[in-house]
Amino acid sequence: MKTVTYLTRRNMLKKGSMALVAGGILARSGWVEATDLPMVRRVTLVHPRLPSAFDGLRIAQVADVHAGVFMPPERLARVRSLVEALSPDLVVFTGDQLDRRQVDADFFVHGFAGIEAPLGAFGILGNHDHLAGPRLAVAAMEAVGVMPLVNQSATLERGASCILLAGVDDLDAVPGWGPDFAAAHRGEAEFRILLCHQPNGWRAGRAAGANITLAGHTHGGQIAVPSRGLNLVRLSTPYIAGAYQKAGQLLYVSRGIGVGAVPLRFGVPPEVDLITLRCGPLAGA
Repeated sequence: MKTVTYLTRRNMLKKGSMALVAGGILARSGWVEATDLPMVRRVTLVHPRLPSAFDGLRIAQVADVHAGVFMPPERLARVRSLVEALSPDLVVFTGDQLDRRQVDADFFVHGFAGIEAPLGAFGILGNHDHLAGPRLAVAAMEAVGVMPLVNQSATLERGASCILLAGVDDLDAVPGWGPDFAAAHRGEAEFRILLCHQPNGWRAGRAAGANITLAGHTHGGQIAVPSRGLNLVRLSTPYIAGAYQKAGQLLYVSRGIGVGAVPLRFGVPPEVDLITLRCGPLAGA
């Protein structure tokens, strides 16, 4: 005999209340993750072609700051203090320093003005920097002492060795702008590092000869359930977060600091990445 269960008004209200409470808890948890001080993710990337003079190079990667409503100057200043306390040799900003408004440039400047490292601080543009205005975003980087690498490169020297640090414009740049991956192939260098905001640019970066590409953009999915493999960013890229390897070339994707249109992070806390480069055989080689 089949049993039929009827939902009474009381049961409906009870289940509805439970759903609201659960939703509220999850939203609060996501808000706390989104607004908390970033964790420091310490990563070692090993490559056989890295010059011995650069073995142990420490790079602080700051991705997807999204200076704006949810990332005011006070919080940015705390992030800057966190980065400087890591004592990196090099600081790189891998795009989306600004969220989308002109005033966001002022926030970024007030938060990061004067940031420096022994080998310098460099940055590229992301898609949100183009929403705010690429010239404004470049000026903001210059104002804090970050050298813009928009389809440009810089040579880093240690003793008699040098490596190339190149940066490209965003894949979704506004008309009149856009990426030129030839920047990664300019000049003489023993090793080449490319800054590219969107990880989907890795293929072009590999073709241009980049040994290591550093990217952001994904926020690690921003809202994810890692234990179940649930992550919406998989719909747009296979490179969600962390390290990837193809044909002897490496990609590292940061989960970043800020948030996009939805001011929540769940299962993907904000992070600053401290990347140490080592000379040695590739994993699995």
